[in-house]
Amino acid sequence: MNKPIHHLLLPAALAALLLLPGCFGGRSPSPHLHTLAPATIWDTFASRDLPADAPRIDIAPVTLPRHLDRPQIVILSDATPDAELVPLDQHRWATPLDASIRELLAARLLEKLPAATIDLYPSTTPSTPAAATVTLRILRMEAPLGGSLDLVASWQLNSTSAPRIAHYRALPADATIPSYIRALREAVTLLADDLSAHIAPLLPSDRKSVVRE
Repeated sequence: MNKPIHHLLLPAALAALLLLPGCFGGRSPSPHLHTLAPATIWDTFASRDLPADAPRIDIAPVTLPRHLDRPQIVILSDATPDAELVPLDQHRWATPLDASIRELLAARLLEKLPAATIDLYPSTTPSTPAAATVTLRILRMEAPLGGSLDLVASWQLNSTSAPRIAHYRALPADATIPSYIRALREAVTLLADDLSAHIAPLLPSDRKSVVRE
């Protein structure tokens, strides 16, 4: 009597499974880790004493859309750039994206506003009110690799000021992940420059810049 066909196929099926990545102890390649705010952004800012009466800028936690609030770098599909978002499992943020955006903003504001102190993590009970409190919501910040990157954000200075919707654009040099990240940095820098222009009239000009963490 012939053996059942499914008995004959079983060894071949097991052999095929053993060849698949991730099966029975196989490992997927480790993801590449990237940072939006490189460590070098702090190199030009020396440590210094914090004057008790220095005007302060608070940067509130940045709000991201759900599709960007994840470890994976997210791009738009080349095939359907207006419809499909693609999380890249092999390219991830080493630091949460919202925290990196705050660091980039702080570094640029320190450079543009030498009269201010910057508080990345505002205290819940500050001893003195801030001269300005930046509230930022990112609405869009993605592009296809090599394509024009659009950063659309809603930001507000202090609870009494009107919110502003702004659009910033950067163009990557090529269709690589490093160029994509540099374009993201450029767009955030444009946003910081816009913020600094609106904050500057609120601050005196006779103070040194420091950063508080």
